[in-house]
Amino acid sequence: MNVNNLNVSIDGNDIIKNVTFTLNSSDKVGLVGVNGSGKSTLLKTLAGEIPYDNGNINYLGQSVGYLRQEIPHIYDKMSVLEYFKQSTGIDKLESNLKTLEENLNEHNMEEYGDILNQFLAIDGYNFNENLTIILNGLCFSKNIDTPIYELSGGEKIKVLLADLLLSNRDIMLLDEPTNNLDLQAVEWLESYLKKSTKKMILVSHDEVFLDSIVNKIFELHDGVIDVFSMTYSTYLLEKEHKYQRELEEYEKKLDEKERIKKQMQKSKEWANKGANKKANNDNDKLANNYAKERTNTTNISKLSRLLENLKISKFEEKEKINFFLNYEYGKGKQDIVIDNVVCGYDNFQTPVLNLEIPFGTKLLISGKNGSGKTTFVKTLLNQLPPKRGNIYIGSDAKIGYISQDTLDQEWNCTILEYLKKDNENVDPSLIFILLDKFHIPYEDKDKQYKNLSPGERTRVNLVNIALQKTNILILDEVTNHLDKEALDLIYELVSSYSGTIISISHNRKYNEILRPDIVLDMDTGKCIYY
Repeated sequence: MNVNNLNVSIDGNDIIKNVTFTLNSSDKVGLVGVNGSGKSTLLKTLAGEIPYDNGNINYLGQSVGYLRQEIPHIYDKMSVLEYFKQSTGIDKLESNLKTLEENLNEHNMEEYGDILNQFLAIDGYNFNENLTIILNGLCFSKNIDTPIYELSGGEKIKVLLADLLLSNRDIMLLDEPTNNLDLQAVEWLESYLKKSTKKMILVSHDEVFLDSIVNKIFELHDGVIDVFSMTYSTYLLEKEHKYQRELEEYEKKLDEKERIKKQMQKSKEWANKGANKKANNDNDKLANNYAKERTNTTNISKLSRLLENLKISKFEEKEKINFFLNYEYGKGKQDIVIDNVVCGYDNFQTPVLNLEIPFGTKLLISGKNGSGKTTFVKTLLNQLPPKRGNIYIGSDAKIGYISQDTLDQEWNCTILEYLKKDNENVDPSLIFILLDKFHIPYEDKDKQYKNLSPGERTRVNLVNIALQKTNILILDEVTNHLDKEALDLIYELVSSYSGTIISISHNRKYNEILRPDIVLDMDTGKCIYY
């Protein structure tokens, strides 16, 4: 694939500007950039989902597969198998081949050859076998006769992934393929893509996943692309080294600027002193020369020119946040006890759960999609009643909850209004103090929450937790869709917070940083203690 001078605008805003790159036969590209930089827009453009203004995309005769984010509702009543057959086109190809084979002659031989080649391109003779292997690898547990509308969000993602892998395209465009997948499915997909000989462009918030697969990085910023022919971890090191070099150069120039300004000030003071002093006699050379030499502006002019020529580029230092998550501690009153609890709704229920969560525990909830992880969290939050058993939560427990939905919801209010809705009795001055601690300027208090980046929303929600003096954090898949800036903020939170953390996550770097004391397996209801 060759892309030349590609330009894409949406609603009059230039998103992609003169992007040029070549996707070679061995390229597995990680597309990176902050939220809103245009990663999804670029992938959709390459897939033909949205038009481009000018430029050129040459596919060089190769087919392109794109991982969509949702299954259109027109397929809701289809079974999973019917969906695969229609989306891959294999049902139509099989029907056409059968019709042509029954009436094969010299007039339709070429047409038959074309359709047979299409059938072979998607490995049609092994379709059922390949489908079984992929669905098993992705831990898809539902029957393939299940209607699409009965699938959970995670199960639909698995269907979309299987659809892409079955289509056997020359180029794969994958936008956040691990979102909502359980860990076992993530690891299988990682292994599959790593072994694949297909060209691909991959967007992912899972740094372990990304680093394992890609051999080239496209960094998208300000509508343009910088290419790094290296792995993701090497790219991060290169970026850090570049940042340190630029920071060192920036600090040197600031020091030089300060040195010149001090010299100029001394020269001016010296000149003024000499200009006001009178010579006592002809031999008082110092006084005589003061007025002549020290009032001479040559030295000051030279320093002034040096100052003018000292160009200091704008440089943004990385923000460092020292976490200020205050909470009140009352011994033994923040513990949680789960006693013979079964969670569920309608015809679904979890295994029987028994565990104690002492204050300060880091609990990771694991399990396959649909095993009841979020259902358990909703039960803890009293959003769902337990089907059986009891949950005891200490009287001094103050639970703060951040989920993927919290970061996705487009609340129609300002930052200040968003924070006040859960903190009506809090002194507004404390809100502003905490906003400042999380590097949100006072002037931004009137920004609309829905217009904030995921990183900014993460900070606002952390301020909300700090205001409530939360001592128990419940975090449900909070790393989905976050850029690296916001991810680093979440990593810093889970590594530094000394209260209780109850977490659902398939992000391996997150889980490593969390260092859980207990892992609750929702598939079995059993706990592993560390």
